[in-house]
Amino acid sequence: MIKTETKKGASIKEIRKREAVQKEKDLHARCEALAVERFTKETMVKWSNENKGLWFLPVLDETGEEIEGIAIMRPITRAILSYASTKIQDEGLYEFLEAAMRECFVAGDDFILDDDNYFIPAANQFNKILEGKKAALLKR
Repeated sequence: MIKTETKKGASIKEIRKREAVQKEKDLHARCEALAVERFTKETMVKWSNENKGLWFLPVLDETGEEIEGIAIMRPITRAILSYASTKIQDEGLYEFLEAAMRECFVAGDDFILDDDNYFIPAANQFNKILEGKKAALLKR
């Protein structure tokens, strides 16, 4: 029987998790640099303070390496959700997402909201803006 030594943090699962975290940090740094280049650091700080934070919503090329477009989004609020919810009943999920995204949009590339090639992948990631604190619904 062959026995392998395993160091703490050396499992494949842990290595993949570290790589994913590093990849996300790298993407965040590239988004921050692009936003500062387009809008200045002072403007980004101002928007962040006005909106109690900001989200970057980049759309990447097929390789996942190059940022083709970026949207800078404010956090979603009850008012935005309420407005967007009026769209879902009559027009469907993508109208709900578009209404919410348009209300959260602070600055960036408008084609993300207008061009389906960019809107659909952005809308799929937009749901993360709703995440934050964890909640559970449990039946007694």
